[in-house]
This record gives sequence, C-alpha cells and structure tokens, in this order.
Amino acid sequence: MREMVLNHASIVIGDRQVAVQWLKDVTIGMSELVRVGVVASILRMSRPEYETMCVADWTLFDAYQELRHHGERDAYLFLVKLGSKVPLLDDVGIDVANRFRQCEERELTSPDGEPLVLCAITDWVAVGFPSESSWDSDSVIVSFDELMPDGSIREASERVDNLTRQTHSLPICERHRERVLDGVRDFRDSAAMWEARGEAFPHLSFGPDVERHLTVLNHGDLGTVVNKLAGLDRSAMKWRISGGPVPTWESHVTNESASVRNTPRLRDARRFRSVDGSFHLYMWHARFGNSGRIHLRFEVQTQIVEIGYIGSHLPI
Repeated sequence: MREMVLNHASIVIGDRQVAVQWLKDVTIGMSELVRVGVVASILRMSRPEYETMCVADWTLFDAYQELRHHGERDAYLFLVKLGSKVPLLDDVGIDVANRFRQCEERELTSPDGEPLVLCAITDWVAVGFPSESSWDSDSVIVSFDELMPDGSIREASERVDNLTRQTHSLPICERHRERVLDGVRDFRDSAAMWEARGEAFPHLSFGPDVERHLTVLNHGDLGTVVNKLAGLDRSAMKWRISGGPVPTWESHVTNESASVRNTPRLRDARRFRSVDGSFHLYMWHARFGNSGRIHLRFEVQTQIVEIGYIGSHLPI
C-alpha cells in the first residue's frame, strides 16, 4: 500500500500559531486518505518528530503537543498513533533503495529533496505545510537527476500527490480511485474486482452475498458494472458532503413498485445479508445491460450506501 512521506522542507516556518493551524488541517486530510484506503497509517520521515524543526528551536513534536493543548484531541491521537518509519529508507525494498541512491532532486539540496524523490519513484504521497506557493497544491512536479547503468545522467520528472491542506485530500482520493478503476476495468475476473472493491469504491459498502452474485455474472457485463458502481460511489461521496434525505443519484436509481413492495414473496426476493451480518431489504436499484440490476439500500442517519445484489432482474 502507498505511504505518506513528510516533506520536512515545507514545515519550516516562522510562526507557531500558524504551524498548529496548518498541522490540524493537514492531519484531517491525512486521516481521510487513511480512512478511504489511499495510504497506510504510516508517516515516513528523514528524522524523528523531536528532531524535525518547525520554528527555530521548536520541533514537530512540540507542534503535536501544542495541538493537544488546543483541545484537538482527535487530530493529536491520529498523529501519535501513526506508524513512524525513520530514517527515510527504513524497511523499503532493496530495488527502491538502490534506485533512490542513484537519484538527486534538482531544485532542493540534499537532504531536503530526498522525501520528494522517494515519492517520485514509489508513487507515495508527500505531506507537509503550504508554507510556499509551490507546496500549496494537491500535486507537485518533482524534477531529479538519475544515474543510469551506463554511467550517464538522465533528467527525469514525476508528478507527485501532495497533501498540505485538508482540501487536497479529495482530488488525491479521486486520482487514486481512477487509477484503481482503470485496473479494475481491465479485469475479466469477478474475484479480482471483488478484492479491489474497497479501493475502487470507498464510499460504498457491499453485503457478503455480492461476492457470490459476481461469480455468475456475465463477464461481458463486468466493465459496465464497474462504471455503474463508480457512479454510485460518487453519488454516495457527494451525499456525505451535502446531506439530505436521499442521495442525488448520478444515474437512474429507482425504488421498487408498490406491488413488489407489498407482495411478501417478491419483497423477500430482495432481502440480502448486510455487511453487519443481519438481513435487510434492498428495494432501490440501478440498471445495467439489458436486464441487469444492482440492488442497494441507504440509511439517512449513517449515510451508508450498501450494495446487496448484482445480477439478473429479480422476479416481479
């Protein structure tokens, strides 16, 4: 899984109060990336928090404590519970370590450029403060020189996901999800799609029966189902932000007719297991293909959108 890497050059500023405000904001963004599965709950650093300077003789560890003193308990607990990897190359694979040692950032002197180079060659996420305009973006271009096997120097550049504000988490999540979806769309195996569901559709829940439903799905419908689920996932995400009694569906989603809802045999055909192990009715549905249906339910209180069935049209 991808990791977060502290861009320590970005957190050196001159105001403690601003540092605490920025730390709170970026921590919320980091927690969102962890929650939806973009990154592991790990922060990789060149130096430990108590040796990483923010303001003069004031360290990142001091900023953590000041955050706690400001009553930001959740943000503080998230930070102190993060798995730390220090120094920068701790526990990386030998291939990554060898390539890293052949690279040097072109605009920042060592060691300030090293976290960004590591992100560039691993597709990890840089985190820090928006202390300069160049850092105040959800992605940055990292330019570096790389020593090639024949002894020549290759100039390279990579766009790296960059989190310095809470608002940066959403576009990073979207780019990550699109990359996952691109891979899922290439699958012609429902088992692989099922395994990727958490990353591909982070705002949807799936009842355990869906795994079995997918095994009998026409493989030719798999790409259509992925696209339909992607739209439902976007609708679920927007619902969590905007609220309201019903999600604003991106595509056509309807409730079953009154005759289906009021006929016990037909109603029970739409009862499936939930992720919590209990059985629920999944009366709302989206269409795919000629006669395919994705049955779902949603709860206003929890804002859960859960898929209970994917397959052929259920009896009417």
